[in-house]
Amino acid sequence: MNNAVQLIKLAQKLAIARGEPHIVVQVASGQIVVMRDGKLRGAILLERCLP
Repeated sequence: MNNAVQLIKLAQKLAIARGEPHIVVQVASGQIVVMRDGKLRGAILLERCLP
């Protein structure tokens, strides 16, 4: 869970720095990734960070 918290903080920083929403999602394999807001493509949304 600590990794997820770190990724959420990273997504918040990216959203502020780039001025565009970022999301933290968990994909089918269990990995948690940060990406720009868009289609989830079957991933589970964990957090949405707005600028």
